[in-house]
Amino acid sequence: MGAAESVPNPDHRTLRMMEFMQIGVKELGVFWKHFRKGDKEMLGVIQLDDFYELFHEKRSIFGDGLFDLTDIHHAEELDFGEYLVAVITYCLFEPQEILRFCFYIFDRDKNGYIMREELELMLRVLYHIVPPDEFTGNTRNALDLLEFHDDEKVDWREFNRFHVLFPALFYPAFRMQDTMIKMTMGQRWWDKKKRRLYDEKVRRDMIEQLALRKEHARLLKLREKRVRKNMGLLRYMCCPAQRAAFRKLFPVDDAEAERSLSEAELQAQKAKQREVERRLRELDAKNPETPAYKDYQKRKTRIEYAQLTSDPARPRRLPHERADRAKARRADKVAAARAD
Repeated sequence: MGAAESVPNPDHRTLRMMEFMQIGVKELGVFWKHFRKGDKEMLGVIQLDDFYELFHEKRSIFGDGLFDLTDIHHAEELDFGEYLVAVITYCLFEPQEILRFCFYIFDRDKNGYIMREELELMLRVLYHIVPPDEFTGNTRNALDLLEFHDDEKVDWREFNRFHVLFPALFYPAFRMQDTMIKMTMGQRWWDKKKRRLYDEKVRRDMIEQLALRKEHARLLKLREKRVRKNMGLLRYMCCPAQRAAFRKLFPVDDAEAERSLSEAELQAQKAKQREVERRLRELDAKNPETPAYKDYQKRKTRIEYAQLTSDPARPRRLPHERADRAKARRADKVAAARAD
């Protein structure tokens, strides 16, 4: 029984996610515990319907599109690695990325626009409205107020404008992410991971820009040596106006240099990063996370998780009842061990 509850040996998908997100074994155990709630037969896999049930969602082509996006060719079931990839991918989406995901799923022809009928189909899928049922309430009002072009085509810019005018129109897509976040590791944990990934991206971009500038400077220095060799030292020193003509004999590819930042832009980016880090340090100093505050956040996360997973048909037991049940289980185990 103990072996069944432990985290299994990670496959290549799990290892990739652990390295990408810097997830430890303890944190991986939280995901595994949630996954096991859907693995009712304890086979190491869950059915797709059970996956949606874990997050209190109904199955739809919108949700199935997540598996296509993450290159999970499912056969109506998911193993733990596939579950982990799907959850982490969707939880890391920014609001604009969620909108782009919606647009991508229902842009069937991948031609950069969707028709009005496809937009209504998207909303029916998100709100689980099946014909002959029609839209009601705010959704109906929003659809009536939307202004379409004569050809009834909606490109990405128009689609994004609809979201700005009516933020609640695509709310179910954001609700799904919010539920995933709360039922796995909690909002604070995911925010911390997103900040780390963003900082790493900024650092990688700065290193890449510095490497490009360094390589360009090396090529320019090498070209100058060739120019000096062809001109001769005396002519090179006495006729600087002729150097440009000789430099054309040894062209340097400036494509990478043009894509790289200028010295002023690079310094501005560094200054901006230092300013962000300074403000974060000041905020941490003014509002330190005391042990009491950390305990409060843990209790808040547990309460939110309990509210999401509570089953009215199975009310929570009182503390002394849980203690009695645990004592009875221990006694049964002792009796079974003695019998063996």
